[in-house]
Amino acid sequence: VEENDFLVMTGGKIDSFKWQTLLLMEAVANCKIANIKLIVFGSVSQDLKPKFERLVDDNRIKYIGWINTEQSYDCFSAADLVVFPGRHSVFWEEVAGLGIPMLCKYWDGTTHIECGGNVHFLHEDSAAEIESELEKLVGTAEYDKMKHAAIRNKDRFSYREIARRAIGDKRQS
Repeated sequence: VEENDFLVMTGGKIDSFKWQTLLLMEAVANCKIANIKLIVFGSVSQDLKPKFERLVDDNRIKYIGWINTEQSYDCFSAADLVVFPGRHSVFWEEVAGLGIPMLCKYWDGTTHIECGGNVHFLHEDSAAEIESELEKLVGTAEYDKMKHAAIRNKDRFSYREIARRAIGDKRQS
């Protein structure tokens, strides 16, 4: 990954419940933006592995296998955009807490992660929708707005801040 690349990251289980990661990989492979790169981490179920492996390449899409929690924070922190095209995961809140913009699959009950524009929601299970969203964001003022919103609202998802609010502590952390 070069400094001028736009780094997209996704991670977690890739199985029959979160197969949409393959759509993200297809979208990046087909994307007209020359400097976009995708790093994928997590476990891949045996039934999806053949198609998954065909989508990994040495130029735009890298698979780094399963990583531990601390490494996932490091990876997500390095990303320009994190994309979760499938079911909800605790990673959504963790990435919001890191202040990284996201594209996430829309699910009832998960819009709480959207804080002033830090997230765009995907409404279809389609590589074309993901590709379109990427092309609308990479290198644009809209992405800059998302990034500012993500940074501005990251404390909402800080475990320290959540605990402080839960116990009613009014002191600054």
